[in-house]
This record gives sequence, C-alpha cells and structure tokens, in this order.
Amino acid sequence: MIKMLTRLKLIFILCAITSCSHIPSPLTPSNPDAWMERERNACLPTAIVFRESLRKYNIWAEVVGYQFDYTNVKNKKSSGHAIVAYMYPTGQNKLWTYDHWGSYRVRAYNDDPLDIARKSVEARQEDRYVTSAHFHQ
Repeated sequence: MIKMLTRLKLIFILCAITSCSHIPSPLTPSNPDAWMERERNACLPTAIVFRESLRKYNIWAEVVGYQFDYTNVKNKKSSGHAIVAYMYPTGQNKLWTYDHWGSYRVRAYNDDPLDIARKSVEARQEDRYVTSAHFHQ
C-alpha cells in the first residue's frame, strides 16, 4: 500500500511539472540573433543573419531588399526595407517572409523579388507601395 501511494505521488508530481513547462512549437524558425531587431535601421543585417542561419540547415533563403514610393523630405532619400524570403518546411512549397514583425506566409514565386516584396507588404497590412525590389547577394 505504501509503495502504491509513493508511486501515485511520484506520478502526480511528474504530471504537475510537465504540465507547467512550456514546450515551444513554432510553425516557423525564429531568428537566433533577435537582439539585432531592436537596433535602429537594422533590417538588412538582421535579414542577412537570419538567411545564413537558415542556410546552415539547407533551407532555401534569400534577402529581399525593396524600396517604397515614399521619399523622406528632410534628406531626399527614398525609404526601403529588407526581409528574408524562405521556403519552410523543406520539401514543401510554402514561401514565408521574415522581419522584425515576425514570419508571414506569402504566395509568390521565389524567383520574383518584386512580387515577394509586394505580397509581404500586403500580408503585413502596410499602407505602402513597393516600387522596386532585388535579391541581396
């Protein structure tokens, strides 16, 4: 009887411990250097680091740089952004884009940076128009 009570207590304790632990189950990979996202104008270095971390695992990934139709009046420069486009999970035809807002699924051809950029802006519900885009090498 004492062995049975001891076993029940042990089972109860193990159940309590495992039910309180958080086991993350992300649908998409996360950026290993997320601290970079908090830096001002760090979209390009963040995208490069994330691309390289995905490539280590043989995941197709490219950095997409794009420009908006907005021009900063003070310094007469056009505004732009950089994201990572990647296929995940491997072997499936699912294109995602990543930036400091997180990962968003987009439906575009992975060889068309302009369409990827426009669909990314649309998925994030930004009120901007992408005028040009390119892959960063």
